[in-house]
Amino acid sequence: MSDALMDAIFSGISSQRPEFKNATKTWANTLEPALAAREAERKATISKARNRTVGTALIVGAFSLIALFATSGGGFMFILFAAIAITAIASGASWIPLFAMKSETKQLVVGSAAEAFGFKYDTLHPNVDGVDDWKSAGAWIKAQSSGQAAAKLFGGSSDDPAPTPAFDILKKARLLPSFDSRKFEDLIEGDRAETHFSLVECKLTEQRGSGKNRRTVTTFQGLLFHIEYPDRFLGRTLIARQGWWKGFFGDKELQKVDLVAKELEDNFTIYSNDQVEARALLTPDRMERLIALERHFKGGKLRGIFEGDHLTLALEADDQFEAGSIWKPLVDPDRYISALTEIGLVCDVIDGFLTREWVKDKL
Repeated sequence: MSDALMDAIFSGISSQRPEFKNATKTWANTLEPALAAREAERKATISKARNRTVGTALIVGAFSLIALFATSGGGFMFILFAAIAITAIASGASWIPLFAMKSETKQLVVGSAAEAFGFKYDTLHPNVDGVDDWKSAGAWIKAQSSGQAAAKLFGGSSDDPAPTPAFDILKKARLLPSFDSRKFEDLIEGDRAETHFSLVECKLTEQRGSGKNRRTVTTFQGLLFHIEYPDRFLGRTLIARQGWWKGFFGDKELQKVDLVAKELEDNFTIYSNDQVEARALLTPDRMERLIALERHFKGGKLRGIFEGDHLTLALEADDQFEAGSIWKPLVDPDRYISALTEIGLVCDVIDGFLTREWVKDKL
């Protein structure tokens, strides 16, 4: 990619923030060559997995036809579903290297974007290098010390401690729905506005129904934010999108807070045991930043709590920080630009709620 073309691509963001000034250089010197080196491997990995899946499907299909002739066509639907299931199980492990490559690409691209801000990033994905069939998958599971190894490998959950305090705080405040299992990925943490923050993506699932009607339901998919404050809040303030509360307020000390701007009051419900502090916190400018956060991540049902020495938020949204599709060519600067933009928006929220001037006023 020519220097002129790169300058044109990054010109839209390079002047937006001080952290973006080296974006073109980082792409040209680090990300573009690293992603180009992986492109041939990406194509080969997809081709190998597809060939193995097609080969397995042909073999299973042949046995299925024999079974159909033997039963004179009886049990067609059962044989069809069995053939699909067997093919998926038999060839499933061959797709694990693609998962590993997607994880490595995310770590590289989003990690570089986080570094531009002085933050750390971790996909929280297990290292599955060398796993490309069921034999190697079994060896991988056996080598793990955790009893949740299989769940970690195939997208389940574990009982490991939450990677950020946000989860336990929101759970205790009843700002998260019920769940049977949980999964975390995409941890970003660092210092901003002279305080520490952490952000992680969380998925909660629950088993519902019984027998044949039993199914797994996603009860929450989104982002959890935890922002520390240099001084403790005097009261306890909870905020949520209008209509989200479900008989949650058993705490009689919390009273509804009326906002100055009617538009914001129509969109948010706020309760607090310190009305003065709540109004000082939730100014129109800061509320607009929260709305912008929702809008960018295409999320909803924002809720959070100001209490003690922290601001903690939950925002429902689809998968974020994906660094682009693994099915498309890796050498695409939009992967990096998107990651920079997403992290920059997180900084907007932190800056809006925790600035030096506001802290001085509070102290």
